[in-house]
Amino acid sequence: MDPGSLGLAVFSALDLCIQYGGEIIKICREYRKFEEEIDEIVLVVEGLWVKTEVQLDSLRVLWNTLHGTLQPHYFDALQRLEKKTFAAVQTIRHVKELAAPDASALRKVKAIYIKRHLKQTVADLEDWQRRFDPSWYLITRIANPVIDKQLKDDLPSHNPSTIRLKRMREAIKEVSSIGNSHAGSIFMDMSHIVGPAHKIPGTNTTMVSYGNVARTVLLDRTDYGPLTETMTAKTYVRDLARLLLNVEPMTFGLLKCEGVIELPNKVDKSQFQFILEVPKGLSSPRTLRGILAEAPRCSLNHRIQLAKQLARSVMFVHTSGFVHKNIRPETILVFADGSSRLGPSFLSGFERIRPSEAATEKSGDLVWQKNLYRHPTRQGLWPEDYYNMQHDIYSLGVCLLELALWRSFVQYDGDTAIPCSELDITAAISDKDPRRGAFAIKKLLVAMAEECLPNSMGDRYTGLTVACLTCLDSGESNTFGPDVKDQDGIIVGVRYIEKVLLQIEEICI
Repeated sequence: MDPGSLGLAVFSALDLCIQYGGEIIKICREYRKFEEEIDEIVLVVEGLWVKTEVQLDSLRVLWNTLHGTLQPHYFDALQRLEKKTFAAVQTIRHVKELAAPDASALRKVKAIYIKRHLKQTVADLEDWQRRFDPSWYLITRIANPVIDKQLKDDLPSHNPSTIRLKRMREAIKEVSSIGNSHAGSIFMDMSHIVGPAHKIPGTNTTMVSYGNVARTVLLDRTDYGPLTETMTAKTYVRDLARLLLNVEPMTFGLLKCEGVIELPNKVDKSQFQFILEVPKGLSSPRTLRGILAEAPRCSLNHRIQLAKQLARSVMFVHTSGFVHKNIRPETILVFADGSSRLGPSFLSGFERIRPSEAATEKSGDLVWQKNLYRHPTRQGLWPEDYYNMQHDIYSLGVCLLELALWRSFVQYDGDTAIPCSELDITAAISDKDPRRGAFAIKKLLVAMAEECLPNSMGDRYTGLTVACLTCLDSGESNTFGPDVKDQDGIIVGVRYIEKVLLQIEEICI
């Protein structure tokens, strides 16, 4: 579709979505005093539609400034919303027209049907927003001052969704600016830590009590290598902390950051600790590695839930303009929430985090259990490729495979890490040609996904896992497209949403 026709189709879809949404709200308000339970559901519908309407208005205002890759993606999202809102209006209208022998019977019948259809409307709106939000936050990556002006002048300043988008854009602009001062309240003093620290096994993360009221927080420690200057690392850490200050944990799959503690050492090299807030109602964080190694086989529902949460976490790290560089089961924290064995999970382990466009080290290590989650071109002491977003996506693919099989690829005999029996990579690890060995492991992982996952996880999960594992391949096997040239991360971001995130959100158990 040419740009002009696409624009007309988009504005038509926007008008219809807002029209149908308005009708839903109007009908809902007619039933607000119908029954207490209906009243509560109506309040939820109204809250969801407020956010949705702001996002629709934002698209209308920002359309001409949006990246060409984003526009068709948003059009598809609008078409999905148009269908859902139209269906909701039709079904609720039908309930209004119901007739019954007497008023009392009619009221009871209508109450039953209204509750059912309003609950479906809530589910549809929540589902749409869950799919739309990742691409909504890609707007933060567009370096166009017109967007900042339109966000300031043309959109409601009190809406939480707009406020978060503005703050993230402001933080990203600060990340991109040169010569920013390190001064500011983001750096905290160690004196705020009270009581003993409890290390989470297998991580650089500890649980401590923090502040005057002794709240439980996590301290996530960096591990920058000798080639990264302290001032450079300090800039990276400060910028990420400012962005994490604005996250909504349950949406982003990332914990909110309250500040950073600097840990100087004797050789003029500092490390840092992110102070991460534990969401209310959550406790007892464990690594996915520990759960895989210790817990009995997890239900399919829980495995899909963990996979969805991790996929969102990776998306929002990239949306913020960073690459993680350390995605593996040790950096995925799963909390208890009191209602289920496995509560929400969050990506942590920001050991060598950096902005995606910043200079990267071509340095590494020979630790096989870390290299297992790295693309072959990023393994060894001197990796051949500079790090980019697709390398994180590859790491995600390995984790998705491990989640699906519910088998820890890394096991321990005392303090010695060994591959699990299903992962026959001993010869590849000891190959005298490390590059050949690394690609042999990658080939095995792809084969395991293609052979083992269809029967247990379905074709969709298999496809998105393989898409992650082959996202840096040349040729037709790479569904992301080979040799993607992407200065601002938007093309990779959109393809990730379409090939991975939307696919995994489509999986229903």
